[in-house]
Amino acid sequence: MTQFLIVVVLIADYKSLRKLVVSKPFQGRMISVQRVAHTSCVIVDGVTHLSEDMIALHFENKRSGGGDVKAVTKHNDFAIVEFKDRNGRQCTA
Repeated sequence: MTQFLIVVVLIADYKSLRKLVVSKPFQGRMISVQRVAHTSCVIVDGVTHLSEDMIALHFENKRSGGGDVKAVTKHNDFAIVEFKDRNGRQCTA
């Protein structure tokens, strides 16, 4: 199963959006809509061949819009990259 996370910042009526999206299949498949919490982490799939250091270097690349990485934790077939803040920039607080 393929999963995507689409972030929508300004939705005044979540229930109406959800009803609209889940009412019809998209390319023959039903779409689910769920609220998720803001986070400073991303899950990266398909990185079994990369070290934690290489993953961190990739996500800290400023030319690609990266930010300061707090930690990288590898699991069997994915990694969790945690940034120092939600925007990828160092927290000042």
